[in-house]
Amino acid sequence: MTSFENLKIKDVYRTGKDDLYNDFYKPLLEVSTSYDRAVGYFSSQLLSNSAKGLSRLIYSNGKMRLIIGHPLDESEFIAIKNGESLKEQCLELSERLIELLESEGKSSSTLELLALLIARNSLEIKFALRRVGMYHEKIGIFSDEFGNKVVFQGSANETPHGMGFALNAESISVYKSWDQDVFQRYGLEYTEGFERLWLNQEEHVITVDVPSQIYERIAANVKDSPLIFDSHSVKDFEDGLETKNINRELCVPRVPDYLGDKKFTLKNHQLAALGAWKASHYSGIFHLATGSGKTITAIYGAVRVYEARVAKNQGTCLIVAVPYIELAKQWLQNLSDFSIEAIQCFGSKNSWYQDLERQIQYFTAGHKKFLAIVVVNKTLGSDGFNSLISRISSNNILFVGDECHNHCSSRLCEKLPSASYKIGLSATPFRADDDEIDSPFSDGAKQRLIEYYGEIVATYSLSDAINDKVLTPYEYYIVPVYLTFIEQEKYEELSGRIAKLTQKNHTSGLSKDEKMSLTLLCGQRSRLLGSAENKLVELATLCEKVPSEERGFSLFYSGEGKPFSSEDVQNDIPVINQVSRILIDLGWKVSKFVSDISPTQRRQTMQAFKSEEIDALVAMKILDEGVDVPACRTAYILSSTKNPRQYVQRRGRILRRFEGKNLAKIYDFVVLPISDSVYSERLKSSEAERVNDFANLASNRYELEQAIDKYGLSPSVQQSYL
Repeated sequence: MTSFENLKIKDVYRTGKDDLYNDFYKPLLEVSTSYDRAVGYFSSQLLSNSAKGLSRLIYSNGKMRLIIGHPLDESEFIAIKNGESLKEQCLELSERLIELLESEGKSSSTLELLALLIARNSLEIKFALRRVGMYHEKIGIFSDEFGNKVVFQGSANETPHGMGFALNAESISVYKSWDQDVFQRYGLEYTEGFERLWLNQEEHVITVDVPSQIYERIAANVKDSPLIFDSHSVKDFEDGLETKNINRELCVPRVPDYLGDKKFTLKNHQLAALGAWKASHYSGIFHLATGSGKTITAIYGAVRVYEARVAKNQGTCLIVAVPYIELAKQWLQNLSDFSIEAIQCFGSKNSWYQDLERQIQYFTAGHKKFLAIVVVNKTLGSDGFNSLISRISSNNILFVGDECHNHCSSRLCEKLPSASYKIGLSATPFRADDDEIDSPFSDGAKQRLIEYYGEIVATYSLSDAINDKVLTPYEYYIVPVYLTFIEQEKYEELSGRIAKLTQKNHTSGLSKDEKMSLTLLCGQRSRLLGSAENKLVELATLCEKVPSEERGFSLFYSGEGKPFSSEDVQNDIPVINQVSRILIDLGWKVSKFVSDISPTQRRQTMQAFKSEEIDALVAMKILDEGVDVPACRTAYILSSTKNPRQYVQRRGRILRRFEGKNLAKIYDFVVLPISDSVYSERLKSSEAERVNDFANLASNRYELEQAIDKYGLSPSVQQSYL
């Protein structure tokens, strides 16, 4: 084997002048017997591209030790240091690693290669957790069979961006053990520091092991690869790998030939939407039904814009803004199908800010022609994110707002970046800022949305999607829920007070305190209807009759908060907990799916749901927008929302196509009054709007006519709901 001393290794490598990967990283790895690496970020794709060197590492019985950084806030750090949440944090990080390997291993040998390394005990991984910030030091140590060491330190991460020529502006300093004076002054401290870090002896850093079961899960992916390497099997293994030149078009957008196991092609309504967008000077809103492929349409459009611009030597920065982290992760996966690796701007600022700043510097300097960013709305509205994005010329930005109705608020609308290309995506584009609490105020939300994105340029309705078999047909059932005497009285009282304030607002206007009071009253009335006592009675009656074999893939949309009637009672139980308890008592296997559970719990819950280990998910809002659960076939809507945006989104959740699902079912718990009054009629009118919207597209719509007449929910001239 060649000694490091025979290689022409420089003291400093800088992108633009040097190819870090081919000139430095790959030649050293090919003759190494061990490789130690500590980084802030990690991509398994670099290992896949280094298959030749890593296979020789296996052949020589060498080993790689990898430490990956992860940021914590102070409370998390203290809890882990005291052993309170160490196991949970470790499992969560390990699950993220599994996700990374599986997502990047779909189209390459990545997962199999890493599985083989682990199966041969040639790779060991640990996580470095640091209080308030990320362990961001980047140390690498190569060793050969002659005892030589090469230490490198600098800005390059263990990612294609970090090591690739003409991707990032990076540099590394190199210290060689045979240059003894220099190595003693600089290199030795890094080798000793790595050992301290590996042994969890570094101050202000906690180093934790990857659980053994995670290694087992990765190692289980070995597929007929030789576990004993001789010179012949090494060559066979190397020749059999689809090795890629990391400098060739890596992270450059391209339209895939296949998505999954199906040949990729856009549907007619998607092509029509993009054609209308182009005709509207690349600005506009796609009003497309939930499940009709809004995400893929937008990404395809972004790829074509990039291709047209790069042909003119122009750069494209794609920014995708979404409301939730779960939806952001789905976008990251969809983007990866188009060979797009996006910067993830969510979570701790320390986990994305420096990377985004470097990428923008490189993009604005013209060293790369494409930059992709996925950001959640909370980060989108932050000064830190906006200060960086403002450095990019608006002529180069393509901004995609998923669930763009969330950008109606004056606060967030002001933070949207100036962009020459804009796509708004929503099944329900226009709403009021405060519609979740039944706000009576007109706030110009629709106008703000149009002023930024432009008009709706493409519409594809739920009816179109069902008729075209893009979505699954459904049956709709009304579950009548009558108010109790106490609830009816309270409902009348609240409605009377709301009516008086609303009338005053129309005539002389309201003071600031009166406006706040009106908003609170509307919220109280909404919560009263959402937590009506008899909903739980009807829920128990209905769900007791559902056979166990028909319970799977069900969603329960619960009312929010605690029951209105229990406001003055100590230890009152949130509505979602009451719904869960009733189902459990009836023998249902359920799990709550709420925003405050950890990412690990969320992934585990969703996996249990998809594998039918549990029957149902009980949620409030988190499943409203974008979260993809196509296996769902039954929805129980207990929340009594009168907000079209919300109930249209919820209906769309269960209409996505899925193998073996030919029909979906929706049970709507409709609140009805027990006395006659002007406010009772308005309640029925409000409920009738939702009921008839659902019924009009249902497969059983003719059977529903009798029930609609029976409960006084026939379509009529809509009254103002005061």
